[in-house]
Amino acid sequence: MELTRDILLYLVIAVCAITDVMYGRIFNKITYPAIILGLLINLLLGKQAFQSSIIGMLVAFILFLIVFMIGGLGGGDVKLMTAIGAIKGYPFVMYAAFYSALVGGLMSIAIMIWKGRFLKGMRNIFRVIFSYIFSFIFPGVKPLSLSPEESEKIPFGFAICLGTLWAVLEFMFNISVFDYFKI
Repeated sequence: MELTRDILLYLVIAVCAITDVMYGRIFNKITYPAIILGLLINLLLGKQAFQSSIIGMLVAFILFLIVFMIGGLGGGDVKLMTAIGAIKGYPFVMYAAFYSALVGGLMSIAIMIWKGRFLKGMRNIFRVIFSYIFSFIFPGVKPLSLSPEESEKIPFGFAICLGTLWAVLEFMFNISVFDYFKI
């Protein structure tokens, strides 16, 4: 059954990577069945696997919904990470989310440099971050959102797929990239 879960994960991230790069979309007809199948497979694997699946799904949904709400990514990205959480559970989804953000950040920086918009893009990002800090300190002040006109779009679903594969390798070989940076 665990092999079935892994095959489902690989199929979902492969299809979503392709559709995100080709069409700029991650389709509900992939993510919704993946969420349901992930939950069902983990239910068959036992109570602990099912609880991990539910927690992974909820954590992924909440984390990525927050980023979606400030304009940082699309709804398909939220549903894709939610599906990954439902399939592989917690704590795997935390590693996948971290590595996805890392890959997505590197992709964004590369694209901004390539298009000569690095400084403008970084200014836009820091403006939004500081507006949220300011609105937290002074309630009632409305925070800014990332404006699509001033932002570079990247296929973040593709970054999620690469980040998830990175997490799979880490879990498979029980090593972390951070093991090499210990002080």
